[in-house]
Amino acid sequence: MLRLNIRTTQPMIGIHTRLGQLEAHATPARLSTENRQARSNKGWTQCRVDIDSYPSRHSYGYDSHGDFAKEHGQQGLSDVQQATSGHTAEAWQIIDNAARPGTNMIHQHYASQITDFINKGKNRHIVAAHIPAPTITVHQSELTGTIDPGDVTEHVDTDAFAQTHFTPGQVETYLKQKGSVHQWVTEDRYDIYA
Repeated sequence: MLRLNIRTTQPMIGIHTRLGQLEAHATPARLSTENRQARSNKGWTQCRVDIDSYPSRHSYGYDSHGDFAKEHGQQGLSDVQQATSGHTAEAWQIIDNAARPGTNMIHQHYASQITDFINKGKNRHIVAAHIPAPTITVHQSELTGTIDPGDVTEHVDTDAFAQTHFTPGQVETYLKQKGSVHQWVTEDRYDIYA
């Protein structure tokens, strides 16, 4: 007896899925600092003492060139004029009287000069005057300079938007197994699987 064997296979559909993915990367804030240290910038000047001893030295006769010129300039000019006129007068006296018999004009002239010089020395006098003290000026130490309070400036750099990347989801279908019908004939038995 012939038997009909039938084997059927159902079709199968396979699905591959990939989920959508959103990647967002925020850029961290960047901090930078500018720092200027505080400084006092203060300092003391040296104490200074100025001593003006010129009035004292001037009373002793130690003059500056300017004062010496003021005091003795006019006197020197008048002394030169007086000496010139005196020598001229003496010269004319010698010229007029030296040749006369019985006169010793040149000797008399020099003797009178020596006598005048000696008499001037006898008539000298001492002047007592106050000697001024030196002028002393003291400049005290001073605190100078300005304080720099320093500065600390912080800068924060940020990005307004995050860096994003979107990977879309995907669904893929395919035929995993084809459907089929197999038939065959056997004699006196059924095949379970062929």
